[in-house]
Amino acid sequence: MSGDHGNKFIDGTAAVESFDMSQVNGITNGITNGVTHGEAYSSAKTTHQFCSEESEISTASMSISTEQHVTVLRESISITRRKFVTEIDEVHESDIQNTTIEGFLEFIERERLTYMPHRGSHWDKVLKWAEFFALQVAGYASALQSFVPESKDAAQLIWTASQSLLRLGPGNAQPLAATFGLFYRLGLSISMLLRDNILLSANSRVRAEVGQAFNTLLIIVREVSLYYSYRLRSSVHDTSFDFNTLFGGQIAAFHKRKNHIVDAMWEHVLGDEAAMETRNLRKWLGPRDSGSQKLLKEDDTAPADRDEYTCEWFQSHLLAFSRSDEDTLAIHGPTGCGKSVLSSWIVERLQRPLGKKAYVTLSCKIEADVPSEATALAVVKRLLCRLLEIDVGDKKFHRALVKAYYASMTDDPNGLEKELWNCLETGLRRIQDNNPTMLIVDGLDDIRGGGKTALLVSNRLASIATKYPHIQVITTSRSSTTLDKGKTRLFEIKSDHTHEDLRVVIDHCLQGYKHFRSRSEHSWEHIVEQLLHAAKGNFLWAILTTVIIKRESSEDGFNKAVKAAKENTTSLDDTITKIINAIDLSKAEANHIVSWMLVTSRPLTTLELKYLLQINPAKRHSVERKTDIAEDIKTSLDPLVAVQDGFVRFFHPLIRSHLLKVQEEGKKLQKRAMVETELAKRLLAYCNFNLPHVGDPTMNLIAEAEAEKAFATHVLLEYAVRNWLAHFQSSTMFHNAESFQLDDDFKAIFPSTTQLPMLEWVCWGLETNRFDAIKMMEYGLRLRKAVFSEQHVSVLQAFIICGTLWRESTKTTEAANCFYQASIIGQQILRKYHNVIAACTTTFLTITETIDTTTRTELVTRKEKSLIYIIDMYKYQHSKTHDLVIRHYKTLAQLYVDIHEEHKAQSIWRELREIVIVRFGKGSAEETSISESLTIVLKKGDKKTDVIEYEQGIFDIVTELEVWNVRRIKLTIELAMSYEARGEFLMAEELFIYLWRRLTEECHHSHHHHGVEVHVQLIEVVIEYTRFLQRCHRHEEASNVLICIWNEYEEYEFESEAIFIKLKVVGELMRAVGLLVVAVNVFKKCLSWFKSRSMHEHVTSCEVVISETVEEITTVTTKTTTKSTSTISTSETVIKESFESTITRSTTVTTETISVCKSLIAHYMKLEQWSAAIEVTRRSLMVIWRSVISGSGTIALPKDFGAGAIDIAISLALCHHRSGHYHEAEEIYVRIYRACRSSCRIEDERLVKSYKILIAFYQEYHHWHKEIEIYKELLIEYRAHFGAKHHLTIQTLYVLGSLCADHGFGHAHQYYEEIITVLNHGSHVCHSDALEAMIFMCRYHFEAGHWHKLQTVCKILWEMWKSHHHGHDRFTMEFVETLYFRYRYVLEHHIHCEFSVLRELTIEYRNTCVSIFGATVAITFKAMIELAQVCMRSEKHIHEAITIFEEVITRTKTTTTTNIVSTTTIETIKKRLTEAYITVCSYDSVSIAIIERAIKVVTERYEYLRITYGWAHYETLVSLREVLYLHMKLKKQESTTIVMRMLLEATVQVIGKERHSYTLYESGRTIGQIFITCGMNNFAMELIQELRLQLITGKASGNNKHGVKLDKAANT
Repeated sequence: MSGDHGNKFIDGTAAVESFDMSQVNGITNGITNGVTHGEAYSSAKTTHQFCSEESEISTASMSISTEQHVTVLRESISITRRKFVTEIDEVHESDIQNTTIEGFLEFIERERLTYMPHRGSHWDKVLKWAEFFALQVAGYASALQSFVPESKDAAQLIWTASQSLLRLGPGNAQPLAATFGLFYRLGLSISMLLRDNILLSANSRVRAEVGQAFNTLLIIVREVSLYYSYRLRSSVHDTSFDFNTLFGGQIAAFHKRKNHIVDAMWEHVLGDEAAMETRNLRKWLGPRDSGSQKLLKEDDTAPADRDEYTCEWFQSHLLAFSRSDEDTLAIHGPTGCGKSVLSSWIVERLQRPLGKKAYVTLSCKIEADVPSEATALAVVKRLLCRLLEIDVGDKKFHRALVKAYYASMTDDPNGLEKELWNCLETGLRRIQDNNPTMLIVDGLDDIRGGGKTALLVSNRLASIATKYPHIQVITTSRSSTTLDKGKTRLFEIKSDHTHEDLRVVIDHCLQGYKHFRSRSEHSWEHIVEQLLHAAKGNFLWAILTTVIIKRESSEDGFNKAVKAAKENTTSLDDTITKIINAIDLSKAEANHIVSWMLVTSRPLTTLELKYLLQINPAKRHSVERKTDIAEDIKTSLDPLVAVQDGFVRFFHPLIRSHLLKVQEEGKKLQKRAMVETELAKRLLAYCNFNLPHVGDPTMNLIAEAEAEKAFATHVLLEYAVRNWLAHFQSSTMFHNAESFQLDDDFKAIFPSTTQLPMLEWVCWGLETNRFDAIKMMEYGLRLRKAVFSEQHVSVLQAFIICGTLWRESTKTTEAANCFYQASIIGQQILRKYHNVIAACTTTFLTITETIDTTTRTELVTRKEKSLIYIIDMYKYQHSKTHDLVIRHYKTLAQLYVDIHEEHKAQSIWRELREIVIVRFGKGSAEETSISESLTIVLKKGDKKTDVIEYEQGIFDIVTELEVWNVRRIKLTIELAMSYEARGEFLMAEELFIYLWRRLTEECHHSHHHHGVEVHVQLIEVVIEYTRFLQRCHRHEEASNVLICIWNEYEEYEFESEAIFIKLKVVGELMRAVGLLVVAVNVFKKCLSWFKSRSMHEHVTSCEVVISETVEEITTVTTKTTTKSTSTISTSETVIKESFESTITRSTTVTTETISVCKSLIAHYMKLEQWSAAIEVTRRSLMVIWRSVISGSGTIALPKDFGAGAIDIAISLALCHHRSGHYHEAEEIYVRIYRACRSSCRIEDERLVKSYKILIAFYQEYHHWHKEIEIYKELLIEYRAHFGAKHHLTIQTLYVLGSLCADHGFGHAHQYYEEIITVLNHGSHVCHSDALEAMIFMCRYHFEAGHWHKLQTVCKILWEMWKSHHHGHDRFTMEFVETLYFRYRYVLEHHIHCEFSVLRELTIEYRNTCVSIFGATVAITFKAMIELAQVCMRSEKHIHEAITIFEEVITRTKTTTTTNIVSTTTIETIKKRLTEAYITVCSYDSVSIAIIERAIKVVTERYEYLRITYGWAHYETLVSLREVLYLHMKLKKQESTTIVMRMLLEATVQVIGKERHSYTLYESGRTIGQIFITCGMNNFAMELIQELRLQLITGKASGNNKHGVKLDKAANT
């Protein structure tokens, strides 16, 4: 700091008394020493004015050195210490010196032990806030100690002040609560800064701001303490003062400093990465209106305004929720139950550790009376604004916010809101890692959009909490809602919870009432108890009811009112209606205030209402108000409204809702449209009275700082500018966007100034969505045209602003229209060549210069008029020959050419040619250029005669010049081309030959002294003549002409660079017509000359064309059947010479170097001379890319010509490859790849080429592990650069999975799992690109026995096959069948699902197969069989199984399906069908028809088994038993006969045909059981005896009544 400043700050008194000096140093230290505190604080108004001045001084200097701010703080400390010692009795110098944070905390502890305050009492809150504030100050001082040594002294003074206030004791707890509530809010701001305390000393700017903030904090504490001390110690015992009024300036200065600190921290952290200033981001995220900013800032940070002892009951619930794993606590309850107060208590409580955890809290209270901020978008913005202050340093979060900011420039609010929610999630991701975080949103019911929007916001918050374990959400609303996301705990506020709180509130409301206070304590409790029960838990009803009761002036009336409240309990709505009816709304002023409060976009301040009431639109003047507006409002509208922090607000949102209904009726209050009309007029009148009249329009729009200054000067101006249009659009004067019904009063008071639209631009154009701003500005423009007509300066200004906004939005058509209209209006109302008109016109031309047009349109006409105007203006301002005139003339001429109006273009070019001749002279370069343009115009106009005349005229002029004159030659060639264009080829050729002949003569003339210029022009003419012949397809003649000119100059020796450059062009033309060998000779001559003169650039160029030409010769000759060895040898010699020359000479690599090297390499590779090619390639790379040969160090691509170097290196690897040098080839391929990886971005074509070649090499030799490593490296790069979802990332994962699976490298499933995770996002719908991965994982999990994972995969695949199979050829019959069996297996054997699930699955399998594959394919039959088999498991569905089995059997009998289902399968079906019938027939209720059908089926199977396996086979006998069982079920006589016959036949056949004794034994045993089962024991005995007899004797008995006769073979 300079010596002068330092000396003035030695004496504290001088510093204080020298107000100018304080201004210089950007700070003031309080009131003058010479004034006592009694005098100083005798007027609140005076104090307020002073604090405001002090605030301005404090913020005047935003850049102050560290030494300066230390000096200022030191001075503040000195003054504060002196004031405390002299003006506070209890404070001594030693007390200040000995004060420490430990001592202060011990003092708090003693106060608690002394008074034992009840939790939640005023004194308890004061002590908590004091402790919190002191700790934050201690932390802040400690952080500043290293660069602000005085910080400890400042902290001691703050603790001393706090301690002196606390000594006033609990008797003053209520007023002290306001003081320490302020300190608590300041402490919260400090705590946010201390989250990143390292950054507090990041740089000089941060340190300066930090020190200034501490200085401001000290001053606030000092002034509050002294003021408070005076008020309590003086005869003035009223302690109800408004901190905002008294100290608002200093408090605002502190918060401004805090914001500067945050901005400076962000600036330091971001460094060069800062895409935009954090200040702008914060401004964008916050409310646009400064009133709303202040209002909502108070809501979010102010401690809860509640009675003693209330809300403490919720601590246990809050603690339980914080310790749970639940994501959301949704608090709900009816209107008036105390939700908002509880929400404020929660926010305040979480500022202190809860359950030994310190929480980061982000809160947002939705206010019904601030409609613009009661949206989902506003909610997320407010949370983000808070997070931006808390989480300094999260670069990813900042980048996301900047991206969202630029996205807000579009007209997609839904997309912006989604982007901002993503930003919030991004920001919270880091902060929750360090601290548990609570998001608190109060008043969801008041959000615009109703329940649907509230649910959307709740789900958004819950979704964030679900993703991050340390984030929880608390919301409050009237109704309970089940959220879709996360775990939710619903908590309903019931009367039992708030019973004691309500008692305290009622008691507090009645305490000041004389008829209540005069009673005994027992009577108090009785009255409170009566009202408590009547309230039924509703705080709002209780408060309003006490208001009604307290209006009674007599004790008798009081008793009746209490009794009425107890006995005739009215609803809350009725109580509010009663209150409203008691207000006298017939008074104009009260009516106006209430009506305006219902329609304003935010609550107005008392001063804003004062100025509104002073205005009389009808009389068009403003009348000064004498009375106190705040007192008037309280007197006339209490308790409907209340003044809070200077804002006039409804006591409760429900009161506002009721008044809105009253307004709709239009009886007591005017209807909304009428109110909007009145309000719009008053706001415009205020603007009219306070803004300068008219004023010149300007292109330089007003700066934000200037606008803010105007808003600060005129209290109502900001609200008026921001909102007059919105009120107008809701008024009776607004019909639609194009139709207004404006009365005379409105037109008379509408401001004619140009400043209003410029202020609108600041409020709308800079702070709102650009398209919304344009819409609003265009409304204002139309209104101004309706009021003033189009010819008015304010309309002109509005056009300029609209054009500016459209231009910023890149809407060129709209912007051009606005500036054109502004130009036209300006030409009518301003002086002819006014600078604003010129600016609008030039802006219009600048905007439209990139718009191409080919026909005359309205835009072309406008450009034409604008160019004519600007040309005339520049002629007037400068002169006819000025550069600007010429430039715009050219633009106008070109415009005419573009729209094919050549006659006008011709006129302009002729006029311009005359101007140029005057300015530069005839024959000048400028005149020549104009002449050429005129020629082109004439040609485009197809005016052959005009062209001939014009060009011939010019030609006649130049024929006076010598034949070798450059201009004559040029114009002659142009004339020849004109003839050619008209098809007069002979005339054109005559001119070329004439020039060639004349110039040749001059060259051969022995006396010509014109040097090489004539030769240069001769060669140029020949070149143009050759091109003419080529265009005429006379290629042979062109070749002859070129050979002639070469013969002419082959032996010449010149010292002119120009000649050899022209000869090189001749060589290129020879190359084009196929004279390759001659072209090489031409190039060699040029090369030799350039080499001898060390013209390296030309040497290199010649070598390149020689290489290319030789390569062409080689290609042509090698393609012929008889190769010319001599030609190849010659070509090789030439190109080798070029190569040797290039390699020897090259100190730096050029394009020519690359080309020559590649040519010789390609030559050898075509001839398959691999050794020679390797040698040339290695030599080339030693010059171009040495590291790829040596392989040492980090290999990177050369700085220049990387692609060419890669091609040559690949050629080397390929040559090694073809020579069988596989190791060398691999080394080169790998080095190329490594170099590309280290030098190229992942999407670079060079890198892609390098790894594709390397991978192809590995694939050729089956080096699968090396190929996998390459793909792994690429995968890492793809993830980092493109993201996990990019198709290249997914494709690489598939390749890796396939390679690992196919070649046994393991871990293949990990790649497929990543594909699924990335693409499916945990969804149950499979992404189409993840299908292959899902199929692989299905097989993998099945084989590995991962049953639960297999279930998940199968389920997703199953759903995809059912619903989204179209276009997916992977769902083949084989795969679908496999999928079904795996899915069913895991459900049945490992998940153990119910039968119904398996049945439903199989039904889906059958039905989907039918719909996709058809009813007659094998898989469909298999599906039907599986369904039938599943149904067989349930008695309930067995009939269904039978039906399906029979359907399958019926279908298989057709000839078209016999080959689809095998015979074995059919037999299995029949077996299962038999089992089904047997099961069905075992029921008692089975019908005869079913039994008969079963007999038919079972008999058919029995016959098949008997024929196939024989009579004695076990299955045959079992089938027999089933047939007989069914017959017996019929209970008919003939059935019994059939049973006996079949048993007899089976018995005889078995005995007669079976030869194995064991089989006979088993068969006999089975048949015996069948006899017993059928109840034919007697028949069996008879049959056994007969059979035994026949077996022994060989003869039947005489009593053989069953006719049994064994075959003789049975005896053997």
